[in-house]
Amino acid sequence: MDPRRSIQDVIRCDLCDDNFVQSYCDYCYTNLCKPCIGEHISDGYDKHKIVSFDQRRSTLIYPKCKTHPNKTCELQSKQNNEFICTICSASDQVKGHDFVVLDDLCESKKIDIKRDIEELEKVISPTYEDAAKNLENQIANLEKEYEKLTTELSKKQEEWHKEIDKVVSRMKDKIDGFKVKHRDVLVKHLNEIKKIKTSIQESLTAFRELEESNVVSSIMDYRPRNKEFSELPPKVTVSMTTFHPKTINSDQIFDMFGSLKSFETKTDKNGYK
Repeated sequence: MDPRRSIQDVIRCDLCDDNFVQSYCDYCYTNLCKPCIGEHISDGYDKHKIVSFDQRRSTLIYPKCKTHPNKTCELQSKQNNEFICTICSASDQVKGHDFVVLDDLCESKKIDIKRDIEELEKVISPTYEDAAKNLENQIANLEKEYEKLTTELSKKQEEWHKEIDKVVSRMKDKIDGFKVKHRDVLVKHLNEIKKIKTSIQESLTAFRELEESNVVSSIMDYRPRNKEFSELPPKVTVSMTTFHPKTINSDQIFDMFGSLKSFETKTDKNGYK
């Protein structure tokens, strides 16, 4: 079926709104059925141009001449691009001008328009459509892509936490080792002190017995030990193990943790071609 015919079978007359359209006024842009044509041109035939509906808008509507209102301009001056009627073309004002026939110029322009429409529809517009879809997809995936970055960052955070836990665990083991050795030093010194103290107590007991004794030989065997006990053993002082934390340098940690490379924007003039 002819698509133009199918459109014609649907559109109604603009005057009566009842009959299907059969004709068209190219000057008034009015859809007409046959019975309404007479009414439409009743105000003057020259004011209208009736054509078949299939030939609608095929009549060129020339601009009115500013100097001669009853004439239309069918020429254009190549020198100043002014529209000129045939009477004006002979005037002294445009003497020496070259003229182009608007009919020919319009036909050439129509060819250009048709070619441009085809290029816009088949090449340019689809290119913009593809570009828009590509950008929409990038925007739609933006949240997901940046979520990957934060997930990667969280994994690095867990790694650091594990390493810090390992460091803390090692230091705690060292503290436990220091504590055992510290205790051993103190216990050893305590045992030495207790041993001497025991000797002193034993000596005191023996000396008290001698003090009450009347046995000459025993008294004569007495050997004083005060000088020996007065020579005190070296005092052992063990300082407490201490922790010396280093100052946390946030900038240093930031550099060691990793770095973020910002997005880059590049403009390629031939990117969509």
